[in-house]
Amino acid sequence: MASNEYFKQNRKIYIVLLLNSLALFGVNDKFYADAEKICECYEEFADDFLARETQRYNYTNFIFSPFAMQNFEEMVVLGFNDKPEMLDENFSEITKELRDYDAVQMEYKVYLAEGRELEPHTLSLLKERFPAVFENIDSSNVWMLKAIEAHLKNLNELERLMGSSQKPSNSVVEVKTDVTTDWLNPFDEKETKLAQFFTEKNEKVDMAFMRTTGAFRTAVLEDLNAKVVEMPFKKDNVSLLIYLPEDKDGVNVLNDQLKEKSLHSIYSSMSKQEVDVLLPRFEDSNEMDLDKEIATIGLKYPLPKNTETESERPYGKFTTKLTMKENMNSNMGLEVNSMTRHDINLHREDGASYSSSTAAETDGRSLEGASMGCGECLQFYAAHPFIYHVVYNYDDQIVPIVMGCFQNLNININI
Repeated sequence: MASNEYFKQNRKIYIVLLLNSLALFGVNDKFYADAEKICECYEEFADDFLARETQRYNYTNFIFSPFAMQNFEEMVVLGFNDKPEMLDENFSEITKELRDYDAVQMEYKVYLAEGRELEPHTLSLLKERFPAVFENIDSSNVWMLKAIEAHLKNLNELERLMGSSQKPSNSVVEVKTDVTTDWLNPFDEKETKLAQFFTEKNEKVDMAFMRTTGAFRTAVLEDLNAKVVEMPFKKDNVSLLIYLPEDKDGVNVLNDQLKEKSLHSIYSSMSKQEVDVLLPRFEDSNEMDLDKEIATIGLKYPLPKNTETESERPYGKFTTKLTMKENMNSNMGLEVNSMTRHDINLHREDGASYSSSTAAETDGRSLEGASMGCGECLQFYAAHPFIYHVVYNYDDQIVPIVMGCFQNLNININI
């Protein structure tokens, strides 16, 4: 991973942007946020964080929002700094674009300690930049008081790991990101049927699979032994990228390899072709204490050093949820036991998934023949653990909003 730094070229001021979840870099001059592009380290940290957490929670689903984490860091700089600094316009523009989009809901609740008030100008900027509400901490909210008590311990651990310290704040910031798949071309609910999902432990789990065929941007990533498909949302520039390893047990290897590839390079290699897509229908969610998570996995977390400004760091509680279903109005409560089954097997006998080059016979049935009127389609059957990114295509940059790894049904952590 690259470090979370921006370098201005040609004698411009050296600036620092808090990148993706964690990065408050300190400098001996004023912070500036006039960078022309979002630093690549934003994506790189997100990849590294996902890979480490997936390995840590082995066999368990994991989901988080690097975009929410980045916004949290920028909120700290603006709202909890003794010399409030302006924010990066790139992230602010994306936040503004997504603010009224029901399929990607972001909510920030800031609970200030009793007697703590923000400067009117700072408060106005925060409300303008973030979909945030502000309240005072109620002593009846025991979890907040306990969280603040534990917060100092987490920061001390970060100081031990990084050799930097940051003043703890008696404030709490709750950040919620809730994504519902709002497909440009919704799935037909009549085509949602049962099929077997193969877990990392090679267990077979009956799941509801959505199915569609159409022209989608896709690529076979031979160097990663995987394939990727883009499922666009109705809102311009928002889509879901799904990375499927060829091998049933290949998700951890793929996670490590993706760290070496940029989203832009992968996206540039994709082209439209007919694809027969099967995706599991599921809900996934995760709740975490950001600083505790960082301290636990020991990920490099640069904090301010020798700065002329001092920031308070509030306790950050992050909740991320993704609902993968046929359309925005689909009923997730459908009983899977009442469903018929897809008349296909989703894996070869050697354990690999089917691809466009496969014409194998399974139980006397040709998988190509089983495609929905698409005999020469690339077959993208997400019937074993895979990685997904909800992304925003911003000025020719692919910015991850939510990232996750799906490995099984209803085994989410910290729900």
